[in-house]
Amino acid sequence: MKMKSFNRKFFFFTSIGLLVLGTNRADAQKANVQKKPNIVFILADDLGHHAISINGLKYAKTPNIDAIGQGGVNFTQHYVSAPMCCASRAGILTGRYQQRFGSENHLLYPAGSAYNYDKDKQAGLNLLMLEKTDDLTAADVTYTQGIPKTETNIAELLKRNGYATAIIGKWHQGYYAGYRPHERGFDYSWGWYGGSSLYYTDSVKPGYTSFRDSLGQLHNYGGEGGKYQWRRDSLVTGIYKNGQLTDESDYTTYAIAREAVNFIDQNKDRPFFLYVPFGAIHTPLQALQKNWDKSDNIKNPQIRYVIAMLLSLDEAVGQITKKIKDDGLEDNTIIVFSGDNGATYNRFSLQFKNGKPVMGGPTTYDDQYENLNLPLKGGKMTHYEGGIRTPLLIKWPAKIKTGITYNSPISALDLYSTFAAAAGAPLPKEHQYDGVNLVDYVNGNKKGQPHPILYWRNGFVKTIRKGDYKLMINELDKTLYLYNLSNDPYEQHDLAPSLPAKVQELRKDFQDWEKGLVPPRWKSGGVNPVIVDGKVVSYQI
Repeated sequence: MKMKSFNRKFFFFTSIGLLVLGTNRADAQKANVQKKPNIVFILADDLGHHAISINGLKYAKTPNIDAIGQGGVNFTQHYVSAPMCCASRAGILTGRYQQRFGSENHLLYPAGSAYNYDKDKQAGLNLLMLEKTDDLTAADVTYTQGIPKTETNIAELLKRNGYATAIIGKWHQGYYAGYRPHERGFDYSWGWYGGSSLYYTDSVKPGYTSFRDSLGQLHNYGGEGGKYQWRRDSLVTGIYKNGQLTDESDYTTYAIAREAVNFIDQNKDRPFFLYVPFGAIHTPLQALQKNWDKSDNIKNPQIRYVIAMLLSLDEAVGQITKKIKDDGLEDNTIIVFSGDNGATYNRFSLQFKNGKPVMGGPTTYDDQYENLNLPLKGGKMTHYEGGIRTPLLIKWPAKIKTGITYNSPISALDLYSTFAAAAGAPLPKEHQYDGVNLVDYVNGNKKGQPHPILYWRNGFVKTIRKGDYKLMINELDKTLYLYNLSNDPYEQHDLAPSLPAKVQELRKDFQDWEKGLVPPRWKSGGVNPVIVDGKVVSYQI
């Protein structure tokens, strides 16, 4: 009897001990999982370096956006890998120069899917990006546009490492099966597949206002009426929730914030990656009346619309950051704010010369014709600083001190490596990655320049920055310019004639880099000329 009693007691206490041990181990594992930081990546559209008040915007204040940099680090020389949306985002999402896997050109739109447009007036800007066939087949390149499946995008990497993942907003990396966000690593997706979408659909709606041309059409890239009829039910511009077309009645910028807040609420007990690529400040120019009214000091109506849209963007960013703080997630959440490329010239200038839109520099605009890239030269689609330099603000209270300004050149390709390192996710071994972990440099764990050399290529337009020198080659225009950005940040003084050895050195470095690239996987959308500081410049879409 005593032996039986002893056995029962031994079994009982052993079971209790194992249960406690198991519980403690489970709690420890849970705590270990929770040490992984949440990652919230907010990406604005067509927003250059100077388009937020922390970087000198004079038209308005952006306190919620600025607070991210004030609470962490502001990178003053942040470069994207392309001066246009699609290619830039391909680089950001993969951490690799997009020319390494053929995503060099802008996505081609399936015929008629982005807009209803007048085929007799296809000479307008950007219509070259529309496929010229109305009979797409399964073999058409449009079906396989996007980040190739051989690449591991950041959502796929983080999902494999225990993260809940979501994209709320603009995708622009493929329209068809296998290339849509809910099929490329995102547990939840809400947004549009193409380059832009409506902010609201009603032609006349109380509390809203839109910039229209002389024929009453929604304004897009400086075009006149008849060229664009925006749609909300198309493959490219419609709002899709996990692959299904859905209705949306809210102002799109606020709807994105709503969806982001809901995702945080549903996933706050586990590590999450939330990618929030807003549509603002891309066209169409549609604003809330309340924010339009706040901008009555701005003479240029296009800039006034964009500033009104920017105010809504700042409010939406504030809703997301407030949710993170209210839920007690702030200390261990990485919050990133950036832009995909510089501001577009034709949205911010009413100047035309010989039928070509005029893009400028610090000396070529008066008050009426200023743009949001100033004082940087050029803008979207060009390799001038106004096209490839954008804001980058990072806040991570657990790891990064407040109020840091980082002045060395860095790349948007660094975000992939930074996120992976923070999550404890090893980089895939099958590829060469072009970024660095920025936290190491910000905190002083690594010294020196993160990127002694940076490269850009859009077809016949080729650029390299090595140290302070920047070489720009346009093979179509047969032009070549060399600038020293340390004493000429606005690219006003061409040094190529006086420094032929430096030109040859940088040209050789660029040619060596090109040896590791592949041809574009789909054709270019065409060539557009603009006037920059009085000179005609061609660029490739």
